[in-house]
Amino acid sequence: MHRLVLLLTLILLPSVCGAQQRVEVWTYHFSPPFVLDDAQGLSQAFVELLNNNAANDYRFRFELVKLPRKRVDIRLARERPGVLLWATPNFFTAEQAANGKWSGPLLIDQQDFVSLPDAPFEYENPESLHNLVLGGVLGHRYEGLEADIASGAIKRQNAQGDLQNLEKLLSGRIGTLLIPRSTWLYYRKEKKLQDLYVSNTPLYQFTRHLWVADALGQAATQYLARFVENLPENPKWQILLFHYGLQPIATAQ
Repeated sequence: MHRLVLLLTLILLPSVCGAQQRVEVWTYHFSPPFVLDDAQGLSQAFVELLNNNAANDYRFRFELVKLPRKRVDIRLARERPGVLLWATPNFFTAEQAANGKWSGPLLIDQQDFVSLPDAPFEYENPESLHNLVLGGVLGHRYEGLEADIASGAIKRQNAQGDLQNLEKLLSGRIGTLLIPRSTWLYYRKEKKLQDLYVSNTPLYQFTRHLWVADALGQAATQYLARFVENLPENPKWQILLFHYGLQPIATAQ
């Protein structure tokens, strides 16, 4: 009898596994807390929440795929099925997003100016940066400042990443830096940088969402919509927010 049960299990297992839909979750955000050096981080943890949620019931296998922004754009243009994680609607054209739907916001983020406490910088407008050296991240564009940077009115020094910029600030090589609040909150907690000053006025605010391709099909899109809707009450999500220091920018829907 036991051998018969085992035989039936082995026969049925491939068909059960084959019925599971693989779903790519794309991200082009490689900075902490989204991606960490140990290949973990908030993005991988979020994908695990999607996989382990009871409502999934083993129907979908979500897999994190880290891509440069240009390769994300190619997938959108080719109408590939997938989910885009931590994306901001304003950073995509209507044509790029036409074949999918945006979720409600997951995080309310912003580009913050951070400076030393003995030389606090308060942002008012681009002219308020004219006498400072601004730390930026290589390859990033900062909306509202690009004209003054191009003309040389704002002196910008680039670093490979946000942590290098923070180190330059602490050593006095730059006057202020721009950093997403999500990244700043993580480093403030991990590196104990609570004494640094954050301008009351950010450069701009933006929200982070899921974008879900219509090509995934109704079952997957409905699952994702309900998952995001219930996220504020999800205790595992709340634990992640606490772990990465992100409670101040979490949304309550």
